[in-house]
Amino acid sequence: MEEINTVANYIMFYIENRYNSEFIDEELFKELCRFIAEALSYWTGKTYVGRKKDSKTQNIVQKFFENLNYLIKDLSNNEEKLMKIEKDFINQIKYNGIVYRYLGHPDSIDCKKIIIPEFNNIWVSWSKEKDNSYIETKLYGKKTRLYCDIKTYYYGIDLEAFQNFCNRNKVGNYYISRGNEREVVFPTIKELIYKIEYI
Repeated sequence: MEEINTVANYIMFYIENRYNSEFIDEELFKELCRFIAEALSYWTGKTYVGRKKDSKTQNIVQKFFENLNYLIKDLSNNEEKLMKIEKDFINQIKYNGIVYRYLGHPDSIDCKKIIIPEFNNIWVSWSKEKDNSYIETKLYGKKTRLYCDIKTYYYGIDLEAFQNFCNRNKVGNYYISRGNEREVVFPTIKELIYKIEYI
C-alpha cells in the first residue's frame, strides 16, 4: 500500500511539473507509466472480488485512482502540448461504452442476502463482458449485476488497453488485465446505471 501511495504522489508531481520543466521527456513519462502499471498489477492481482477493503487500503487505492484520473484529465485538456506517447496514453486508457459490475459474496457463508448497490465516487472494477464466468466463479449465492453506460464527459480507466499501450510503447510487459475480466475501473454513478439485475 505504501508503494501505491508513492505512485499516487508521483502522478501529482508529474502533473505539477509537466508544463514548466525542461526535464519532462518521453523516458520520464515511460517511468511514470511503469509505476502506474505496477500499482495496477497489484490492484488486479492482490485485491479480491467480493471482499471489502479495510478503510486504510480503500483510502490509498482511492487516492491513486483519483490522481490517475487527474493525470488523464490534465493531459486531455492540454493535448496540443503533449508528446506523441502521452497522446497515445490518453487515447488508449480512456474508455466509453457499456460495462457490467457483479456484486456478490466472497464465500459460501451467509450468501443468501441480496446485495443492494451503493452509488458513490469510489473507483471499482467493471467488465466489458456481460457474462463473465471468471468473475462469477469468484462469487457465491445471490448476485447483483449492474449495467452502466459510460458516456458524456465521463470515462473509465481501461486496464486491458493500458496493458497493450505498455507493451506497444516498450514501457514493459505487464500482466494487468487478468483472465477474461476485461476490466474497466470506474465509480458507481447512479445517473449512468440503466439496469440492475438480481440473479
